Amino acid sequence: MEFRDRTIILGVTGGIAIHKSIDLASQLVKSGASVHVVMTENATRLVQPLQFQVISRNPVLLNLFDTGTDWKPPHIDLADRADLLAIVPATANTIGKFANGIADDALSTVAVSVHCPILLAPAMNGHMYHNPLVQRNIDTLKTHGVHFIEPASGDLACGYEGTGRLNTVETIFQAMSDILTSRDSEIAPTRSAGDLQGTRVLVTAGATREYIDPVRFITNRSSGKMGYAIAEAAAQRGAEVRLISGSTTVSAPLGIEIEHVETTLEMHDAALQTFDETDIVIMAAAPADYRPREFTPHKIKKTTDTLTLSLEKNPDIAQALGERKTHQTLVCFAAETNDLLENAKKKLIRKNCDLIVANDILAEGAGFESDTNIVTLLDRHGTCEQLPRSLKRDVADVILTKVVSMRNSMK
Repeated sequence: MEFRDRTIILGVTGGIAIHKSIDLASQLVKSGASVHVVMTENATRLVQPLQFQVISRNPVLLNLFDTGTDWKPPHIDLADRADLLAIVPATANTIGKFANGIADDALSTVAVSVHCPILLAPAMNGHMYHNPLVQRNIDTLKTHGVHFIEPASGDLACGYEGTGRLNTVETIFQAMSDILTSRDSEIAPTRSAGDLQGTRVLVTAGATREYIDPVRFITNRSSGKMGYAIAEAAAQRGAEVRLISGSTTVSAPLGIEIEHVETTLEMHDAALQTFDETDIVIMAAAPADYRPREFTPHKIKKTTDTLTLSLEKNPDIAQALGERKTHQTLVCFAAETNDLLENAKKKLIRKNCDLIVANDILAEGAGFESDTNIVTLLDRHGTCEQLPRSLKRDVADVILTKVVSMRNSMK
């Protein structure tokens, strides 16, 4: 399970043990990981990139100047999305470049760009491996938190016998799993089964649609992933969950009562309907702030060069609930593009929230559509807790643990 929905960058260099990297890529894909291979030029002399492309089911990055389908350079896009970078095999040359911050090809540039754990599995001639300069480079990387899988001893491809063989695929695979598990434990709280037993939780998620005519509407980029993750996490912790969902790009969580709505007014009415009987409300949806003043019952024809829409303000759902709440714990979200904390604090007070989850939607690895998020939690007592980039499912548990703690302190 550690690899499901994880983005793994597999760096492949020109070592003779490259065939083991093919097996590793295959195992990672079978375990549910999204594997992206980055090869050095020398690696392509030993194995055709097509083999890794077919196995990983993703394009192989070869050239620093390759252009992708998005505006962002592919090597930066990969670096931002990665949960783990593993270089298998790692040659003396690659280790040396990395230790000295050299970025002169796709793989070395990715290596100095990632902000996720890094694992290197060296493979080389025994004399090369024990060379003091190589060992110094390895020690340098270790002091900076880079993980290593020590090479095994035995017959080497060069005819020597000694230390330098790439360790087994099973050992490398397990090390990758352990790193991800350890990382999760650092950023996510213990998922306390049953700590929400008997608690009624209302979650809103997704984007609303405000129709202009029967085929056109105003909406936003919210995917619903954060709200759905919260609903799923709350249910697993024993809560009775009601999910009010606008438009999303994800499948509905199993075993959760879900009410689909389209407009902000519909979401507003649905949230108020059972609010009085609810204990915890988490407003993760992104309802539209404005709607067209008039709805045109027939499709608007393209008859003029310009079209002017008159918009009117939608009700603020979170603020309406904040004004009405009695015993409820109200959690709101603040998706911002500037002045994150200042704007979040204003919303916390104005909407009478107990906790606000603030995130800069322009930050890499955060915001709409992403599987990860980078959030800051602010409460009414002035506590401010910033979380590192984490999977939205892990962020959901952090939020719920914070809410449980707040409610326990009020008893």
